[in-house]
Amino acid sequence: MKKIKFKILVLAAILVASVTFTSCEKDESETATEPQIGLKFKTVTSSVSLKSTQARELSFTSGFITLREVQFEVETDNDSIEIEFELEINTKIDFATGETNPDISFAQIPAGTYNEMEVEIELQDEGDTPAMVLNGTYVDADGVSHDVRFEYNSGETFEVEKEGTIVFATNESALTQITFDPTVWFAKVENEQLSNATKDNDGIIVISETQNANIFDVVADGLDLVTEIEM
Repeated sequence: MKKIKFKILVLAAILVASVTFTSCEKDESETATEPQIGLKFKTVTSSVSLKSTQARELSFTSGFITLREVQFEVETDNDSIEIEFELEINTKIDFATGETNPDISFAQIPAGTYNEMEVEIELQDEGDTPAMVLNGTYVDADGVSHDVRFEYNSGETFEVEKEGTIVFATNESALTQITFDPTVWFAKVENEQLSNATKDNDGIIVISETQNANIFDVVADGLDLVTEIEM
């Protein structure tokens, strides 16, 4: 098995991406099949320690991220062959499981040697519902838990690029995994900010452009820390 790993791109978030190639054994009687590219989303639900003289934690365990478009593209040297797969359909990622609805797992591409691969994802920003809604818990200095909801509404585009020789062989599948990690986005949020945050009528600390905007701005800066990186 050949394994290639590479880190991120993002215009608005910090992701970790990896590509894994696995060959499938084929009986002589089986018909050769074109390679398949699979797209998988991983979500990080572990807690982040807030900046404080005492350890305080924040974690997100459920919610959703809505995509409006997914593109996958591979090119050969000197652009003699370009294969592009584009899906324009609202796709919701379950943050608790990383599963998508509808399923956008696989697309077939011709076997061959390519020198560039790109996966591009665009968030849905039309309508009143935020593109990203994450539900979590903040534990304060007294050990009391408070419900938290993070709302982010933007049509940001995420791109993952890999350059160099990439071989897709017959009967082979490739898995592209993208990880959404709020522990990085919230790394610079201080305990004092959350302890002084206002709650809505349901007793939830909502972090959005219009509620607790001072915290939202810190998180938005965390999302913008990394721009596109080619590996």
